[in-house]
Formats: sequence, structure tokens, C-alpha cells
Amino acid sequence: MENKNILVILMMKSNLKFEYNKLSMLTKIEMKRIINQLSNIVLLALLLILFVNMFIFISKNNGIKIQTKVALSIEDNSFEVNTLMKNITENKLKNIVEFEETNLDNGLKLLKNNEVVALIHVDEGTTELLNYGKAASLNLYVGNTSNIAVKFLINYLKNLVKVLNEGQSGAMIYWDIMKANGFNFDGRIKELNKIALNYMSVFLTRGGVFEESKDLDKFYGASLISYYFSASLLIISIISAVMFHLDIDDDFKKGRIRRALSSGVNLLHIYCAKIIAGVTFSTVLLIIFKAIYMVSFDALSIGKLLKFITYFTLTNVIIHMIVIIFYVLISNDIVRDSCFVMFFLILSLASGIILPLTSMNKIFAALSRFNILAIGHNLLLGYSLSIGSILIILFYFLILIISIYYAHKKRGV
Repeated sequence: MENKNILVILMMKSNLKFEYNKLSMLTKIEMKRIINQLSNIVLLALLLILFVNMFIFISKNNGIKIQTKVALSIEDNSFEVNTLMKNITENKLKNIVEFEETNLDNGLKLLKNNEVVALIHVDEGTTELLNYGKAASLNLYVGNTSNIAVKFLINYLKNLVKVLNEGQSGAMIYWDIMKANGFNFDGRIKELNKIALNYMSVFLTRGGVFEESKDLDKFYGASLISYYFSASLLIISIISAVMFHLDIDDDFKKGRIRRALSSGVNLLHIYCAKIIAGVTFSTVLLIIFKAIYMVSFDALSIGKLLKFITYFTLTNVIIHMIVIIFYVLISNDIVRDSCFVMFFLILSLASGIILPLTSMNKIFAALSRFNILAIGHNLLLGYSLSIGSILIILFYFLILIISIYYAHKKRGV
């Protein structure tokens, strides 16, 4: 019995080695074919250089600026409010929007006539609200709430006011401690005013507090570069997949696949070899691109790079499988190329990699949960894999494997 089990194990090992050798042989053949496509590799390299130079240009010019104007109506002229407004108008926002000081009525008219995208109004007595333990607020009037500049401004102001009110909440904790220790009302007010003044004059004048805000960079500056850098990786992945699998139609027409099947290999070997070869080449090229990006705009981190390789490879495999289905299913070059353009253009627009979904209809955001480019883009931006995303990716693999099989059968090989 024991000898029989050993024999079974040895046979399984032998079969696995045989399967591996066949897959390895086909993969080497596919890699040689890709290497022979020298013009395509050079074209991809030039495309990468173009993207690198574009991102460096954007970075050196402080990001892409939006031509827009925001009106300011400031009725509280205290030192604290002036310091607060400088943190809005004289930090990174000055590189993004133009500010115009006016009164409330005129500001509302400008907003109505679409001469400004938003109006920031600070009521008289805002400082007193903070000093007496009440939450401060900035009145923000906006026109088109789907405007990406307006969304950015709303997020920035919410973050700024939140920081102010958190500081005020800390002061109120100190108020309760003073009360518990027997300080009278006037004494508590005096101490609270000192805290408020110190907070406003010391904390707010540290412009770096808001310079380093993640919300401030949500769409612009380095984060804008990061957003479209990740998008460019997916676009290059699509282009490389289309280039590297050009020979598939030739393989069918010249009988190479039929001869391969007759020699003992199966469909799994053939298409796995094509996917492995294509994904390997495009991934290696884009790892180099990613490393250059990290050195230029971030910091080279092995952990982040390994995470990038994992997520990009996962997305890249699915893209290559989709491209292979088109090559197998459609033999007419013109029809196939038209389908490539239409399919990936629609997929890209619906994923938000060209225009952020925040500036598009909500239905796109809902559908993007099932869009592989949107999922891949989020992963490349640093988001973690959710259970929902894992299930959707597994569903993609299942559907694409079945589709490749039936597309091959339909081709009549």
C-alpha cells in the first residue's frame, strides 16, 4: 500500500514537471517573439519618457492651475481672523485660485453671474465665538457644486474649520478643569481668552499645518500627479497588451496554434504562456517607471514598490486576458481595432481615470465598483483590497477564462 502511494506521488510530480516544462517552453517562445518586436518596445519606452517629462514639468510648475476666482467677504477684521484668512489665500490656494475681496451683496451678485465659483463670508464676531467656547464657522456660498474646484474648496474649508473647533474644544476641557478647581467665572474667561489668542497666533501662523494637509492635496499638486500617474500606468498597460499580442491572429491563420495542440500542449499552456510573457514585459517596464516616479516625487520604498508590483500585476493580467479575447474572437483587423478603441475608451471614461468620478454623474461612481480599471486605479493609488473588490476580481477571472475558451472554440480550431 505504501509503495503504491509513493508511486502515485512520483507520477504526480512527473506530470507536474512535464506540464511545467511545456508551459516554460511556450513562455520562452512568446518572450522571444515580444523581444523581436523591437519597434513596439522602443515606442513604449518613448511613451514612458514622455510621461516622465510631463509629470516633471507639472511638478516644477506647481501643478496644474485652474483658472477660477473666489470672492471674499470679511466682516471680522480681528488679528485672529486676518491670520486665518492668510492661511487660505497665501498658502497653496494662491497657486490654484484667484481671490477677490468684496462685500456680501456684491459677492452674491458675482456668484449669480458666474463671475466667481464661490463666496467665502466671515461674520463679524467670529473671534468671540471661539473665545466664548462656541463653534466657529465660515459661510460658503457656491454655484455649481459639481465643479471640481468648488469641491476642493469645500473640503479645504471644512478641514480648516474642523482644526479650529478641535482647538476650541481642547480649550473647553481646560475650562471645565478650571471650574472644578474653584476658578470663578471671570478668571475662567480670562484664562480661556489667553488660550484662544495663543492658539490663533501661534498655531495658525504655522502655515505648514495647512501646507501639509492631505485634503489640500486631494486633487492638485503632487496628488494630481499621483492620480494621473496611476491612470497613465493603466493606459500604457492597455497599449502594451494590444502591441504584444499582435501575433495571435497570425497564429490562427498560419496554423501555429493547431500544430501546437497536435504536439501535446493544451489551451491552458498556450494562453497562459501568452499572458505570462506579455504581463512580464509590460510589468518590468512599468516597475522602472514607478521607481523613477518614486525617486522624483516621493521616496523609494521597497514595501510600497512590492505592493505596487502585486496590485499592478493583478490588474495587468486581467487587461491582457481582455485583449486576448478580442484577438481570438474577431479576425477582421479593422473591426477588431475599432472594438478595441470603443471598448477601452468607454471603460476608461466610466472608471474615472480620465475625468475624476467626483465631477461626473453619481451613476458612474456606482458602476465603477465593477470596473476593473477603476478597481486597479484605486489599488495603484494606495487603497487596500476590500472583500467586495476581491470577489469582483475573482468573478472577472472566471468570466474571462470561460470567454477565452469559448472564443477559441468559436474560432474553429
